[in-house]
Amino acid sequence: MHVESVEDDAIRNIEEFREQLATWGFMALEVPGIGDRVTELYGAFDAALASTSPSLYEFAVDRVPQASAGGNHGFFRPGSEVPRLANGVADPKEFLHVSGAMLDNHPAGSAALLEAFPALAEQSRFIFELGIRVAASLGDVVREILPGQAPELGLSRHSSILRVIHYQDSQRREILAHEHSGIQMLGVQFPASEGGLQYILNDGTWVEPIIWGTDVLLCNIGRMLSEASGRRVRPSTHRVHRSPMAMSERRWSSVVFVHPDHSGEQWTITEEEQVRMLGEPWGAFVNKGLRELGLSD
Repeated sequence: MHVESVEDDAIRNIEEFREQLATWGFMALEVPGIGDRVTELYGAFDAALASTSPSLYEFAVDRVPQASAGGNHGFFRPGSEVPRLANGVADPKEFLHVSGAMLDNHPAGSAALLEAFPALAEQSRFIFELGIRVAASLGDVVREILPGQAPELGLSRHSSILRVIHYQDSQRREILAHEHSGIQMLGVQFPASEGGLQYILNDGTWVEPIIWGTDVLLCNIGRMLSEASGRRVRPSTHRVHRSPMAMSERRWSSVVFVHPDHSGEQWTITEEEQVRMLGEPWGAFVNKGLRELGLSD
């Protein structure tokens, strides 16, 4: 795929994507030049972490702001996230959440971090917008395989999030991120700076797709979309282990979590292939997942 023709390329390759989803449980595509762009994003985040005036830590948050209406955003210090399978031990990482609402300065003042670090803002915007386009295009692929009249996914820029992660572990732990699946409808995983990202295939086999150092993106199915599909597609379960070829104790990665409007009503496709509305907003689904990670009250 090319950045200029993501939508057309997705349509032309729809059968290949459907086969990937049926076999792997996620989808893969190549976008020429994206490896260089994401390396620039990691460099901008690294520079922001090293800055003292301004300091990125001035913008750190302990809990997710704007979790219901405007996406969640902010800088999370090391040790902020404790996954369900981690036995109370935090992952060795710090991370940045940039929502579409933050990029649009909604509500007023939410873009203060990006205004303080313009290089980080520029690279974040590019990766975020590309992730949204890829997810929207491949979301239509998923809807094609669902029975009945599957609703539009209602993907929302303001509710969606770019997550940029910096792992740093001087103890050289084997597990950097425990087995998990994302909350979102769809996730677009960009090339990391090192290997170690592993997925479980539909047949139960763990594999490590080679995307670091490439222009390959992976598109994940999130728990939202799995539930909405009536579990006809499963969440793309993955983990991060230390790569035996790792050149550094530091690792960078990025993913765009693409959500529907958090105020929109949850729905699911029943066994009878009918769409059933559930009477709860998607924001409630998000908050439940964030509470499991210790990121929300």
